[in-house]
Amino acid sequence: KKNKFKYIPIQNTGILDDPVITPSSYALRKLEKGEYVELWYFTNDGLDEAAMKKMIDDNAMVLLTLADSSTAWVSSASTRSARSVLNDEDLPFKEFCQVCPHFLMALEEADWPQDRIRMMAVFWRNLQVHPYHLLHDPLAKKTLLVYQAEQRKCWHIAAKSSVSPYDISATNEKVLKETRDRVYWEEHTKTDNVKDYKVSINC
Repeated sequence: KKNKFKYIPIQNTGILDDPVITPSSYALRKLEKGEYVELWYFTNDGLDEAAMKKMIDDNAMVLLTLADSSTAWVSSASTRSARSVLNDEDLPFKEFCQVCPHFLMALEEADWPQDRIRMMAVFWRNLQVHPYHLLHDPLAKKTLLVYQAEQRKCWHIAAKSSVSPYDISATNEKVLKETRDRVYWEEHTKTDNVKDYKVSINC
């Protein structure tokens, strides 16, 4: 039947105390395919945007500009909100901690295997309780966010390659230290460039 949702039996539950909040169709479809998706889609901002767009039919066609500047009609569910999406490493650390339970629930809904869901849960928990998060230095928390983003992306790449997926739950302290060194170096380089620019315009 077309528009099957019209024929789903009504449950004898009444109005729910809390509204059902679901991520965007784009994010859910990425998870169903086992692909990487940014945590932002499961933040309050991401969920609010998804709620606003729920009025649009997922099968509706929208005109999308492609990388080569050509255009094509695609379903609205397959499009990404590129303007508002934040990369994982740019999320506030507090928001990162809040989003993980939402993400894990979405993995359940997407029928991910339990061993992978547990792995992700332990992966995030270990980062959230790592000694770096207690430091007052904001770059320490930034290091944890960068590590999380990079290792999750690498895991998804490996899962689709001959390498096969591996267990990322335990924090690799060697890689984390290398990540911290790189984060500090990039921040100091950025600061030096800003100082050089100010000097140049004042001369």
